[in-house]
Amino acid sequence: MGVFYFFQKESVYIQCEVRQADDGAGFEIAITEPNQPERVERYPSSDTVHRRWLELQERFQRDGWWGPLGRD
Repeated sequence: MGVFYFFQKESVYIQCEVRQADDGAGFEIAITEPNQPERVERYPSSDTVHRRWLELQERFQRDGWWGPLGRD
């Protein structure tokens, strides 16, 4: 199980899940954007997935998305 984060723009959300890969070999970020299929990015280490997560946060915020929001 991973950690879910959401970014909001008006009433629309982007969902991101940061998780360990199912096969145990590294980590993944699963991203679901409005009207798009889920895409999954894989990374070999926690350091690389963390760097990518920071890049994604910056991109979303630069594009006008508010967050990250944690939701239960």
